[in-house]
Amino acid sequence: MSEFSHTSPWWVRQVGDAPVRARLICLPYAGGNARVFHGWAESLPGIEVLAIESPGKGGRVLEPPCVDLDRVCKTLLAELAPLLNTSVPYSFFGHSNGALIAFELCCRLQAAGARMPKRLLLSACGAPWARQKLSYSILDDAAFKAMLRDFKATPPEVLECEPLLDLLLPGLRADFALAENHACAWPSLRGVATRLFYGAEDSIPEPELAAWTQRIELPVDFECLPGGHFFIHDERKRLLAAIARELSGTLRARPVVLAN
Repeated sequence: MSEFSHTSPWWVRQVGDAPVRARLICLPYAGGNARVFHGWAESLPGIEVLAIESPGKGGRVLEPPCVDLDRVCKTLLAELAPLLNTSVPYSFFGHSNGALIAFELCCRLQAAGARMPKRLLLSACGAPWARQKLSYSILDDAAFKAMLRDFKATPPEVLECEPLLDLLLPGLRADFALAENHACAWPSLRGVATRLFYGAEDSIPEPELAAWTQRIELPVDFECLPGGHFFIHDERKRLLAAIARELSGTLRARPVVLAN
C-alpha cells in the first residue's frame, strides 16, 4: 500500500496542485480540530498537510477525549509510522496545546532513534516546564468557562455560542489536562531546527517563551506576528507565508508520485 493511500481517523490529508516535495503535520490548539488547518495546502506549494484530529474533536466529537499525553503520543506515533519512515521530508507545526504535543513527539522520536523531522514549528505556546502549576481541568463547568473567557484561550465564536461551547467542553477540558497530568520530566531535543511564532498581543509571559531554549539544543528562532493568541486565524496569510519560507529549505529535489 502506498504511503499516500494510508488513512487514519487521526488526520485529514490536504494536497495542493503542486507536486508533493515535503509533509507538514499540524496539531491544533485546545479544543481545535483538523478544520483549523483547512486550505493550508493551497498556500504551501509542494507540501502535503496532515491535520491532526484527536478523539472528542471535529468529526470525532462523540468519541471520549483522551487526557493522557503519553497515550496520545504513543497512538499518534503508531498511526504516523508508515508516513514518517519514508524518503519524504516532514516537519511538525503545533499551535498552543498542539505545540506541547509536537515537542513531545519529537523527543520520543529522538529517544527511539527514529528518522527526525526537518523542522519543529511551535506557535503561541510557552515552555510547559516554565509555567505556574495550575489545575484548570478540574474546575467545574462554570469556572472552566470563565477561565476560557478570561484568558481568551478559545476562539470568540465558540465562547459566544453556549450550546457549541457545551458540546466542545469535554474535549477542551481534556486538552488542558494533557499537560497538567504529564508527570514525566520534559526531555531535551537535539538536532531539530526550531522556530517559535508568538503574538505581539498574546498574554504568554516572555520568560515562558524564552524557556524553550533551555531544552532545545539548537538555537531557537523567534518570530513575532501581529495579534493575540489566535493569530493562526487573524494573521493566517502572514503565518502561512512564514511557514512556507521556513519549509522551503526542506523540499525534496524530486516530487513524490501520489497513488491514484
